[in-house]
Amino acid sequence: MDKKIKVTHSLLSAQSVRGLLNDYDLSVISCEFLTRGLNDTYVISTQNKKYIYRVYRHNWRSESDILFELDAINWLKDEGIFVSTPVKTMEGNGIVGIQSPEGDRYGVLFTYSPGDRPEITEENCHILGKALAELHQKSSSFISSNQRSFELDINHLLAEPASLIKPLLERHLKTEQVQFFYEMVTNLGIKLRVSKLEYGFCHGDFHNFNMHLNKQQLEVFDFDCCGFGYRAYDIAVFWWNLKNNYRAVEKACWDAFLNGYLMQRNMSEEDISSLPYFISVRRIWLLGTMLKNEDVWGRNWINSTNFSQFLKDLAQDRELYKS
Repeated sequence: MDKKIKVTHSLLSAQSVRGLLNDYDLSVISCEFLTRGLNDTYVISTQNKKYIYRVYRHNWRSESDILFELDAINWLKDEGIFVSTPVKTMEGNGIVGIQSPEGDRYGVLFTYSPGDRPEITEENCHILGKALAELHQKSSSFISSNQRSFELDINHLLAEPASLIKPLLERHLKTEQVQFFYEMVTNLGIKLRVSKLEYGFCHGDFHNFNMHLNKQQLEVFDFDCCGFGYRAYDIAVFWWNLKNNYRAVEKACWDAFLNGYLMQRNMSEEDISSLPYFISVRRIWLLGTMLKNEDVWGRNWINSTNFSQFLKDLAQDRELYKS
């Protein structure tokens, strides 16, 4: 007797995705699976162009969430920001509904950003800092009729992920380590809640993995984590990326990035002083996101060694608060 199974996350075949592209005015030559993550990504090729097709994970983003994202991208395009933009179907829809084994999913076709991932150099980081400042400036009056189910606020970035992390720390680590984490989260919340920080539209994941540079022209993509929130968080994400992936050039490149931003746009002293705190917030948000979406990363990495390193990183961040 066959047993009924439940699917958490299905992977659409390239052939199936190619069938979905019949809704668009394209002569598709090839469709290739690119990467799997919180969403699945495919590269689409025609005779003269490339595109990106994103299939959103079931229950990751609602239809309204995605429409908000597309509204933001189109707004930025209209304001002269170079971004990967959504392509509408022949019927004029930005989103295609997909019936998958786990439930409803959504697909969006995006233009392909020319060039390559920017190398982390002082010159490029200066360009990237100026680009984020311009993005913030041009999106200051952005509005959307579609609701985003979250904001990049203390609840989404800190409280919710911390509530997922704490029980696992209690299972894997010593009491004093758990207490350290609890105190960190509490102090971060207090610090950021009493600070008068700029709030506005944010990319949410602004680092060199989500952009291409083509002959000094930068184009940004992957607005999946965008929303209204703390602008200092949006800036600090880039610093977090340098700390994690480019430690040898972190200081020089961070200085170049921040100087590039400040050349284009002013920041208050309070916003600038909050940047180190948001590095810790980013670490906590990311760990919570990984725990919440274990079907992406599995559970093999959930152990005392990785959690101890996570707390060491937070302890190192705390040294920045004093500088």
